[in-house]
Amino acid sequence: MVDQVMKMQYQKFEGYNTFIHQHPVVISIPHSGIWIPPEMKTKLKKDLILPNSDWYLPDFYDFLREQQYTVLINPVNRYVIDVNRDRIREGDSYKTNLIYTHTIQDDKMYEVLPNDEEIQERIDNFYLPYHQRLEQLLAEKKKHFPKVYLLDLHSFGLNFGADILLGSSFGTSCSDEFLKKMEQLCSDQGFSVKCNQEYAGGYITRHYGRQGLGYEALQIELWYGAYIEKREFGKEELPRIQGGFYKDARERMGRVFETLMQL
Repeated sequence: MVDQVMKMQYQKFEGYNTFIHQHPVVISIPHSGIWIPPEMKTKLKKDLILPNSDWYLPDFYDFLREQQYTVLINPVNRYVIDVNRDRIREGDSYKTNLIYTHTIQDDKMYEVLPNDEEIQERIDNFYLPYHQRLEQLLAEKKKHFPKVYLLDLHSFGLNFGADILLGSSFGTSCSDEFLKKMEQLCSDQGFSVKCNQEYAGGYITRHYGRQGLGYEALQIELWYGAYIEKREFGKEELPRIQGGFYKDARERMGRVFETLMQL
């Protein structure tokens, strides 16, 4: 499966069930891409490790295809440009910029920093198309349902004492009712859950969660140690998978979304 991930070729975005409207749900997977433009690779530091991508989520959540959920996947590495950030630049932190200069573990990335023209090219080629497509999917879904839910799927490496972190931007991007419903569904499948703590929701949930217009958005963060392997994670790429552990977590998460369909 890792070999298949590494062979993925670049497309502006990937997805499935985009013309099926069985559920009032659009699912976004923005941070699992591993593709990096060749011209960018030549400017990165030698032997650079790019950790903390949301490893293997398109494969992990592939059951959504059969369940007929509408899914949008970003194949571009978050270190190229982060589609879960606002376009307004603030300081040097990866938390507040589209284009990182340091990895999430604070290693310098570039021998030669991207200039303004390169940054604009990344915005035009990778950032804007993803958001335009996401907006299209939400608008199309709204034609079929009075209320639409956006689920933004992520994963994380640090151990915060929970398998799943749910973020509703402190109640602004989705209702407490929907947040509690997802918390209960995850708990019922044996996942430990925290709400609005370490990750309360990024740009995508804040921007698209417009409850007054009938759109609710929820960020779902899954700990690496809850689906890849039960261990501590450090500075690494494409971490090894413990097959049985991964399969069990995937089946339990599949039941979460299967039950969600019935509510």
